Amino acid sequence: MNTGSTTMRNVRWAKSSVMADDGHRIPLRIYETETAVRKTLVWAHGGSWIRGSLNDWHAACLSVAALCGMRVVSVGYRLAPEWTHPTALHDLLAALDWASSLLDDPGTQLFVGGDSAGGTLAASASLWCRDHGKPLAGQVLAYPPLDPDCRAPSYFKLRPGFPDRVQLQQSWALYRGAAKLPDEERYLTPLNVADLSGVCATAILTGSLDPVADDVRIYAGELRRAGVHATLRIDPTVGHGDFLALSGMRPNPVHAWIASTLKTGFDSTKDTENRRHQNE
Repeated sequence: MNTGSTTMRNVRWAKSSVMADDGHRIPLRIYETETAVRKTLVWAHGGSWIRGSLNDWHAACLSVAALCGMRVVSVGYRLAPEWTHPTALHDLLAALDWASSLLDDPGTQLFVGGDSAGGTLAASASLWCRDHGKPLAGQVLAYPPLDPDCRAPSYFKLRPGFPDRVQLQQSWALYRGAAKLPDEERYLTPLNVADLSGVCATAILTGSLDPVADDVRIYAGELRRAGVHATLRIDPTVGHGDFLALSGMRPNPVHAWIASTLKTGFDSTKDTENRRHQNE
């Protein structure tokens, strides 16, 4: 690994890579604090599956590692439209396998997470891990799109600063690509999967004005009905893409939510919803 910067609150980072099944080298960045590492978070960046990079998400991942006090692994998965589903998912799964090999101590834990499109990938990865006997300690998802058809009422409310329904549908189409085999289609999104029992503990954050908000509510409800420990935070101050917002004056609220969730093991993460915008 090539050592990188150590400029944020004693977080050191390094470049690495892992081999995909097709021989592609998936670039990774590993962020670690000076404290003992007992938890690892594998993170998939946003960008509608068609954009985004390790560089673009670098400062945000430094911030998350500093707040969490744990190892964060950022995954440079392959992008659509050149690479359609399930390539990005397989890249994330390869990174999870690589990260799990670092957990020699039985007391350590492996989490997966992502923002926006990366949250969708993380949710699909959690389902895949459930199906294939790969244990995860939990998943943390920030405003993940979950319905390729964007059918819920929240998609039809145009709000400045948020992606609209047409943009999201176009991104889904580029990511999905041509017709898929049934097993590939199953892992496009976990929304409306018949059986979600056994999926790892889940924490989800979305803005109350986000077009994906209704899908997030539905998914959280389906997880709970399946007996999964799932918590949901709906916050009117959170915008789509706020994972990247860094003011330097105070911790990013999305990063703070991730840190709080992972430090408490999901147990003290309460469902919260500010209803100020309930009827907007």
